[in-house]
Amino acid sequence: MHALAQRWAERDRTAAMAWGAAQTSPANRERALGGVVSSWAESDPQAAAKFAASIESPYERQRVLDVAARRWAAQDAAAAVAWAQGLPDEERLRANRSILHELAELDPQHAAAVYGELTATATAEARQDHRRMAEEIASVWSSSSPREAAAWAAGLPEAGEVRRSAVRNVAEHWLRIDSMEAGQWILQLPEGATRDAAAERVVRTTVRSDPAVAFEWANSLSDAGHRSGLIRDVVRGWSAVDAASARAALAKANLSPQQLREISVQNSLAPP
Repeated sequence: MHALAQRWAERDRTAAMAWGAAQTSPANRERALGGVVSSWAESDPQAAAKFAASIESPYERQRVLDVAARRWAAQDAAAAVAWAQGLPDEERLRANRSILHELAELDPQHAAAVYGELTATATAEARQDHRRMAEEIASVWSSSSPREAAAWAAGLPEAGEVRRSAVRNVAEHWLRIDSMEAGQWILQLPEGATRDAAAERVVRTTVRSDPAVAFEWANSLSDAGHRSGLIRDVVRGWSAVDAASARAALAKANLSPQQLREISVQNSLAPP
């Protein structure tokens, strides 16, 4: 639907737009109008973005704005960023994320620089937005250059969980590419919430294929509550397939006596 509308709009934008707007399904209408905007933005990104912002349905407007933002960013990032700042709050955040996503695919260093400009004035209210934008860059960048993405993410501020979330996203993607290198990087992170977030990704990635490894990582977390929760999750599945190994690991876990009893009872494991 998107591709069809895009090709049609290259020949007759007015007809393609009328056809897209006439679609009765919101999802089809959004895809069709997104295709029109994608084509339109090639020649006039400002007009395409203005049209996207005028769409009445919030769902369709946001999705088509994403298309407009990415297409504009690919041509003129500065102009796209300036336009996005004039949008209402939620739409501004979505547009910023789309712009950063596009830039991260084209030039992640540029995306990081734009992120720095957008977040130069840090307020408590804006930190959640900063976190979500950082996650966008981290996810895209780490898919192609995880080591570079990791270095960038580790230098982000911890306020508002910005660094923690970005590092977690880098860990998730790096583990898919090279779990050994990703694990070595995580081990080198300073103890604390950021390292815990990355270690949790290792646990979630390995819990089914190698519960013993997942257990070791869960047991390495610095936060007691987070650590016991992850150990509980690992033991739940592990005890069902290898109760003896789960019991032996649990006996050496960094848990309080009460946590140890609770996990043992919940998983039908005799207290070590």
